[in-house]
Amino acid sequence: MSRYQLLQEAVGLTLIKGDDRINRSAIIAAIGKIVPVADLESFGNLGDQNKWFIIFKTNLSKMKFLELENLIVNEQTFAIHKPYREVKLIRLLNVPTAISDDYVRDITSKWGGTVINIECETLPRPYSNIKTFVRRVRIKFASHDAEQKVPLSIKIVGINVPVLLEGRLKVCYRCKESGHVKSECNKLKCQICYEIGHDDPACNKQRTYANVASASTTPLITPRIDVQV
Repeated sequence: MSRYQLLQEAVGLTLIKGDDRINRSAIIAAIGKIVPVADLESFGNLGDQNKWFIIFKTNLSKMKFLELENLIVNEQTFAIHKPYREVKLIRLLNVPTAISDDYVRDITSKWGGTVINIECETLPRPYSNIKTFVRRVRIKFASHDAEQKVPLSIKIVGINVPVLLEGRLKVCYRCKESGHVKSECNKLKCQICYEIGHDDPACNKQRTYANVASASTTPLITPRIDVQV
C-alpha cells in the first residue's frame, strides 16, 4: 500500500511561512475556529515537521476545511491541500505504435520521476485488442515540484505530441494559454499571418515558418524515429 493510499482521506498542512517551531496545540486551536475540534479524528506527520496531516470524522468538515487555501497560526502560514499523489498518469497523444515503449521510456525518464510502466491505450470493447496512438505512461514523482520538468508537448519526427499530465491545469495547444483545451479555444486566428489573437484582412505581418508549420497537416511517420524534446 502506498503512502497516498494510506493518507487519501486526510487533508495536508504544509508550512510555507514563519518559524519552523511547531506548536500542535496552536494548530488545533486554529483549526477549531473553522470546524469543530470534535470532528478531528487524528493529527500527525510522517517525520517531516513542516508537513502535517489531519483526518476528519465527517466529510462535511473535511470539505469545509478544504475550501480554504491557507491556515494562519499566529505568525505561521500553512498551505491547505489534499495529500500528494506520487504516481501520476501521463498520456502522450499522436504517438504511432511504430515508436517503441523503450524509446518512450528513454524520453520520459528525464522528466523528474521514475517510470513505472508504459502501455498503448486501446479502443473500448469489443475492440479492446486494437491499440490507439495514445501512449499511457505512469511515473512516480517525489513531489509536486518534481512534476515541473514534464513538458506541455514534444516533437517526434516533426509530429507535435501533446503531453497530458494527470492533475495539471488544462492547457490549449492552439493558443498556448491555460484554462481550456484546443477544442474549446475561441481565440481568433489571422488568415494572413496565421498568428493567434487577431483576424485582420489587412494584416501586413509576414507569415513565419513556425506559424505555417503549425497550421499544416502533420506528416505521416516513417520507420526512422528522431525525437526533439
